[in-house]
Amino acid sequence: MKHLKEELDNYEVIVIDNASRDGSLEWLKAQKNIRLIENKENLGYAVACNQGIKSATGKHLLFLGSDTLMQEGTITECLKFLNRNPQAAVVSCRLLNPDGTTQNSVKRFPELHNAIFTYLSLDFLNKKYDMAEFNYNRTTEVEQADGTFLMVRKNVINEIGGFDEQYKILYNDVDFCKRIRMKGHKIYFLHTCSIIHYGSRSTQKAGFRLRKIMYGDIYRYYRNNFGLKAKLLYPILVFRLLIVSTIKA
Repeated sequence: MKHLKEELDNYEVIVIDNASRDGSLEWLKAQKNIRLIENKENLGYAVACNQGIKSATGKHLLFLGSDTLMQEGTITECLKFLNRNPQAAVVSCRLLNPDGTTQNSVKRFPELHNAIFTYLSLDFLNKKYDMAEFNYNRTTEVEQADGTFLMVRKNVINEIGGFDEQYKILYNDVDFCKRIRMKGHKIYFLHTCSIIHYGSRSTQKAGFRLRKIMYGDIYRYYRNNFGLKAKLLYPILVFRLLIVSTIKA
């Protein structure tokens, strides 16, 4: 871990604390070489990312989830890839489960029927969208990569205007990648490096109020991209919200 610490010491580290209550803030305040942005309330993922963007001074920005463990050499490898490939605007790496297995972290952009299949629990019909046959042992261009790890050129972020703050919890990364691709830029998955991703535990335990916000984000994405056709999805999301909340209760 010594080499990893030395690697991180070479970069600007910005941490946005969205009103955490688990002791993280106290620990962060005691650390050196960390620029801490402390929010008095949870402003959401997109707002926090945009705060980091405004504070950052580098040419490349890495958006990194808090539920991750960085691996030695990953940041350096991704920077080298961007420097060697000027056509690449974004690079992501392999996401590993704690047991070392690879997570599904790249997808195509969803069509409306993909959402209907997903929220009717017909996931077996979404293999093309989920890229079930994707080869995680090669570096390749992709449509979208998981927002847990996204290294992006700062000039590209400025071009698209950062994250859309209408999205509070979900689909931030989908919308972000979509707007980058719509500008003609390319996104790549880099297979030679990785991080460990523990998965979002807060959303897994979400109650009715939080899930209502999450499902609102989902509907917003499809409404923004498919217009009036998205109304087909609305009753399905409401039904799913009620069913999941009832089960959780």
